Amino acid sequence: MIDIPTLRFRPNKSPARVMFGFPWIYSDDVILDRRTKKIAPGTFVKIQTNDKQDIGLIAFNGESKITGRIMDLDVNAIIDTNWIVKKLESAFALRKTLYDAPFYRLIHAEADGLPGVIIDRFGDAFVVQPNAAWADRMMPEITSALEQLFSPKIILKNASGRARSLEGLNDENIFIKGSSDAPLEVKMNDAIYMADISGGQKTGLFFDQRENHAFTAKLANGGSIIDVFSHVGGFSLAALSAGATSATAVDSSQPALDLAIKGADASGFS
Repeated sequence: MIDIPTLRFRPNKSPARVMFGFPWIYSDDVILDRRTKKIAPGTFVKIQTNDKQDIGLIAFNGESKITGRIMDLDVNAIIDTNWIVKKLESAFALRKTLYDAPFYRLIHAEADGLPGVIIDRFGDAFVVQPNAAWADRMMPEITSALEQLFSPKIILKNASGRARSLEGLNDENIFIKGSSDAPLEVKMNDAIYMADISGGQKTGLFFDQRENHAFTAKLANGGSIIDVFSHVGGFSLAALSAGATSATAVDSSQPALDLAIKGADASGFS
């Protein structure tokens, strides 16, 4: 049996919120000393109450304000490829009930049991944002799990942004499998969007806003809209698909606006 480090809550700090499902442990919640400072970021650590009652397994990062991210409430859990596969299977089963096409946010971090990880699916292409130290360390296992379940043509590690800097991680954008130079067509909200997964903002699309795009589109039938900070036309293309007479997209990025125009053309709105 592997001997793993143990971290304990401070005597004056209650673990109640964590025991009721809160996914994070902050640096001022726990006892940090010379021993814990030697623990490498991304190491899996057992978290206990101050009186040594087991709570669960966390991903530790002494360099972050979020010192611990809850991985599993079983302190004997083995965090490996098989464990990640099960998380992906659960998330995939849910997405299949929500979406009729393979374009969506497959993993939304803590909400899907993979703390700090974003995985967006663009058909046979998957964009992974490992925004926590443990996930960056285990990118090979995450990649292997995706291979087992989906046999993707493209896997892109999109590792940049403020979230990673807060974890003490460097930026790195690299195709782990395949490549893509051209924008990918994404069918969503009865429109066709163009996603630049390697050079665009975030993962190429704001999948986390798709329901907001759809809701707003219902209000646009017969009207004109202005889509400010539009990126590739999230609100404007959805509105046009729902019957808006015109849409004006405004963004500081000309490449994003060019993709919005291409999306409008592909959707037959021009």
